[in-house]
Amino acid sequence: MRILVLLVLSLNGMLGMAQNPDSLFVEANEMYRQERYNEALKTYQEIEALDQESWALYYNMGNIHYKMNQVAPAIYYYEKALKLRPDQQDVLFNLEFANQMVLDNIEPLPRNLGQRFMDAVILRLTYETWAKIAVGLAFLFALLFLMYHFSYSTGKKRFYFITSIITVVLVTTSVFFAFRNQLYIKSNKEAIIFAAEAEVMNAPTTTSETYFELHEGTKVTVLESLDNWKKIRIADGKIGWIDEKHLKEI
Repeated sequence: MRILVLLVLSLNGMLGMAQNPDSLFVEANEMYRQERYNEALKTYQEIEALDQESWALYYNMGNIHYKMNQVAPAIYYYEKALKLRPDQQDVLFNLEFANQMVLDNIEPLPRNLGQRFMDAVILRLTYETWAKIAVGLAFLFALLFLMYHFSYSTGKKRFYFITSIITVVLVTTSVFFAFRNQLYIKSNKEAIIFAAEAEVMNAPTTTSETYFELHEGTKVTVLESLDNWKKIRIADGKIGWIDEKHLKEI
């Protein structure tokens, strides 16, 4: 009986912990609607501290920072939301407005055909979504193959055979897209500049020359880390070293 009571108490505790982020989210949303932004943000941060990832959570946090004219954290959380939902139009729309507040006007390098295809198709969905699509198509292939096997009509057999072959091609393509997406995300670490003004040096030392300056909200790609320095690349191709305290990886 004592063991049973302990098990019941443990289960109730686990359920309470599982429900806590949801109740906090509802509470924070209500504060947000009442324009109690500081309180809402504090509650959202409590959820974030529980290692709960959600595009809606990051989106709301980005909105609050945007309303409070905090450029860097607004862009940071919009970008985090897009990591989970790259196709979310509301996030893309708000991020575009937030980027207009950034002081640095960096002209990006032209994208070749392969890079444009990567942006428009492969990175349009997360690699988890591509993997789910591949699994769904694999089940569809199995169904079509069974229909082909048990059909007696020549016309139906031809139809099921052709569609099953197309499905195999789509499964292979989805798996390839999932792997390419995951590889790209792992090899392209991005960060947001949080300092009001940050010097980018031509070497990872404080005595080296300043190559250029960046301001809060600018997105950079992190290429390498050395002690407390980050080697970064900006959209126009320039590369330099910056103190890691000036940026925050997405």
